[in-house]
Amino acid sequence: MRRKFGIVAIAAVIGFSGFFSSGLTEKVSANEMQERLEDVKKQRWNNDSTKSKKQEEVKELEAEKKDLEQEIKRLDLAVSETKGKISAKKEEIDTTRKEIEKLKEEIKVLKERIEKRNELLEDRARSFQEGGGAVNYLDVLLGAQSFGDFIDRVGAVATIVQADRDILKAHQDDLKLLEEKEQEVREQLLSLEQQLVDLENMEAELQSQIKEKDKVMHKLVIKVEETQSQIYELENEAEVLAAQEKAIRAEIKAAEERARREAEERRKAEERRKAEEAAARAKQANSGGSSSPETVSSPPPAPSNSTWIRPATGRVSDSFGTRGGNHFGVDISKRGQPGAVPIVASAPGTIFQSYYSDSYGYVVFITHYINGQTWTTVYAHLEAQGLPAGTSVSQGQTIGYMGNTGFSTGPHLHFELHKGSWNGSKSNAVNPAHYINF
Repeated sequence: MRRKFGIVAIAAVIGFSGFFSSGLTEKVSANEMQERLEDVKKQRWNNDSTKSKKQEEVKELEAEKKDLEQEIKRLDLAVSETKGKISAKKEEIDTTRKEIEKLKEEIKVLKERIEKRNELLEDRARSFQEGGGAVNYLDVLLGAQSFGDFIDRVGAVATIVQADRDILKAHQDDLKLLEEKEQEVREQLLSLEQQLVDLENMEAELQSQIKEKDKVMHKLVIKVEETQSQIYELENEAEVLAAQEKAIRAEIKAAEERARREAEERRKAEERRKAEEAAARAKQANSGGSSSPETVSSPPPAPSNSTWIRPATGRVSDSFGTRGGNHFGVDISKRGQPGAVPIVASAPGTIFQSYYSDSYGYVVFITHYINGQTWTTVYAHLEAQGLPAGTSVSQGQTIGYMGNTGFSTGPHLHFELHKGSWNGSKSNAVNPAHYINF
């Protein structure tokens, strides 16, 4: 999901007094600020170029992703079709098994009928043998009362004998037929079971292909997300650079205005000094030179503070340069400090960003201009939104409170010091411990 950057554009930049003591310093400082401005503009151009390349990468990855999605869809349909075939085959097997059970039951009934017929035929055969075989039939024929009766008895005997033969043959034929059908069904069952095995193998193969595609898809999705995340970071950095450029332009304008104002103050002070000296000389001349000249004080220099102070109380839980050199600041822990721990500006400056970041959590960026050098301080993982962008802050002024937001494993302040403007690669980050006594 695209992260939302609640970046508030800088509304006003207030210049800091006391940074210039001479016209030469003003000129050098203005030149340095102009160089910083050009550097930020160059960073913005590089940022835009990199972002364009990343956006092209995302387009290519999205196209590749769509092709893979179509392939996955085709495989899903194939799997669904195969499962349907397997289900149909299972139904056929179930039907065949029921038919086999039915045939077995019919065979059982037929065997019972055949067995009873066999008993009947065996009884008749024994009677036939005991009675002398054909003699019994002959007695039946000779016992006829008339020729018509004789003919009827001959037909009856022939019918009985033929019926016995037909019954036996029919039973034998049925039994043979049922056995043949049972064998046929068994063969069909074996064939269906083999087909089922084949279909299951096909499904396993398709599932394997889908898993492979899913792996590729997963890697692609991760790459797309990473690239998109890089774009979001570049967009965030672009807004940071834009805010810094605006802040530097405002500082240049403020510096020029300060130079003009201080030059005017120096001119007036010089005029006052000359007037006071002239008055003193006149007074001395009038008094005959007996008294000492009155000392005239120069205007006090503008207040200046180029030092840095701790941004928060607490012990340092992680130093600059740890985690394989990827820790670009100093962590100050809240442990052992009950209640809210205030976060203060390490030096006077102007807040040019105050928002929520997925990594920093609630964070405040302050730009400083000290002795002709641009600095940036970062105060991350605040408890809540700090002072808004555009706020001019003094050294030691509270800008927020220590928290545990963003990528944080416990309440602490992550403090960064950048000699120059902030950028995504943190190339300007310096060790705060070299400037602040922790």
